This record gives sequence, structure tokens and C-alpha cells, in this order.
Amino acid sequence: MEINKLRVFVSVIETQNFTRTAQNLHLSQPSVSYIIKAIEDEIGQQLFIRNKRRVVPTKNGLIFYNQIKPLINKYYLALQSIQINETQEANIINIGCAVTPYHIKTIPDWIKKFSLKYPKVKFNVTILDHNKLKQYLENEDIDIFLTSEGDAKDLKGTTFYPLMTDHFFALVPQNNPLASKRQLTLTDFDRQSLIFIDNNIAGVELIRLQNKVKNTCQTLNITYTNDIASALILVNALQGITFGLNFIYIGLNEALTQVPLQTSPEVTYGAVINSHNERKIVKEFIKFIQNEV
Repeated sequence: MEINKLRVFVSVIETQNFTRTAQNLHLSQPSVSYIIKAIEDEIGQQLFIRNKRRVVPTKNGLIFYNQIKPLINKYYLALQSIQINETQEANIINIGCAVTPYHIKTIPDWIKKFSLKYPKVKFNVTILDHNKLKQYLENEDIDIFLTSEGDAKDLKGTTFYPLMTDHFFALVPQNNPLASKRQLTLTDFDRQSLIFIDNNIAGVELIRLQNKVKNTCQTLNITYTNDIASALILVNALQGITFGLNFIYIGLNEALTQVPLQTSPEVTYGAVINSHNERKIVKEFIKFIQNEV
């Protein structure tokens, strides 16, 4: 039996009047009469005694009402709970990214500024390696994946929103002679100590660059790290040279120098979302950060 029919039955019990029930539920009086008759036919019991002034419930009508009314109340309570939950979830933006000095500095600034305009919006930030974040985006566990365009190319059914473009530089300790050069070629890194990022963490563009350096230089001393923060620690400790972009490293100390690479490809950094993600607040946030960078 449909919940809307039961609502009509409950209203007739409480108003004892077909006309008033019709007004309350925005129905016609014949519709109310038809629905009550249909309920009586379905359960095989007379539920009301009708006269010109009012509609009086029978004994069975009152029994049915006492059983049905709590169920209807529970139905609408459950519906309200789901709607409240959907509203709360609609106000949460889930961001996925790798740990980088740039993200540590900029994401809190973005959230603070965006919250001034949208104070009811809440944020979650998920920190994982690129491959897991791609799975999270595909499974809709995150709304936004901050990464490079090249790294996002293997994602199907997604939309990429560019935030900035950049070229690779070498992050060189100032006590290294390469720090004084205006540009570096790949052969300049021969016989140098290099700090590479593991392929599970590095974006596809950085992986290609690291492979080119290995194939170009005959003698290298390479240390692999499993995250960007570890690479930065080692460079700060004067243990070698690493490669970066402005959307990876920010606010570097004075002991390090950024030296451009002569043959670096252009790399685009941006926000990736599922193409079917129609949440306006997510797109508002992307539009906001596009204006911030």
C-alpha cells in the first residue's frame, strides 16, 4: 500500500472530514473518497461510517490507525534523516593530493579564504600516493585530485581544470658549483649525487625526466626517496640535487638555489574531478583556486 494513500487515511481519521483532508493535502474531495474506498477494499474491512456532517472511524478503523500512524511517523523521520545527511555531505569538499611543501602552504590558505565566503562548507584532505588517489577519485571517495595534467591522462571519465603551468628546475645546494649556472643541461648532472622520487609518488613528467637523466649520464650517485618531503630534507642536508616545480616546492631556504633546465617540457598543474560530478560547491572551489594561483 502506498504511503500517500496511508497519509490520506490518517488525515481522515484526525479531521473526521473528507473536505478538510482534501484541503490539507491539496486533493479533490472525490479523490479522498476514492482513496479511502480503495484502502477498505484492499484490506477487506470497513474503516469509516459516513454521514453528511462527518466521517466516524469504525473499531477496525481505529485499530488500523493506531498501528499505521507510528509507521508513517518513522517513515518521515527516516526520510528527514537522509535529507539532513545529504545536505551535510553536500557541504563537504574532499581533496586528494600528495604531500608537498606547496600543498602544505597553499591548501590551508585556499580553505581559509574560501570559508570566508562559504562558512558552512567543510573540508577533508586525503594524503596518499598518486595511484591510490586515482582509485579514490574513480570510486568517488574524493571530489578533487590535485596533480599534473600528464599524471591525470590515464583517468577515464574525468575533467581537468588547469591551475598553472611550469618548467622543471634543479634544486641545488649553494655549495655545489652547478648552483652558479644560469641553466643546466642533462649532461651537467654526470658524476653528481642526485635524489630521485620513487615512481609511486612522482608524477609521470618527473618520472620521464629522471629516466632521461639516468640514460644521459654515465656516472650517477642516486638516492631514491618514497616522498617529496624526504627529498627536500636530503637536499637541505646538502646530500645532493633533486628536480622540482613551483607547484611542488615553495618557500625554500637560502641554502638552496633553483636552476632552470635547458630542455624542460611545460608541465600543467590542476584539479581533476569526475566528469559526472555536478556538485556546484566543488566547481565553485575550483573556480576560486584558479583565481588564487
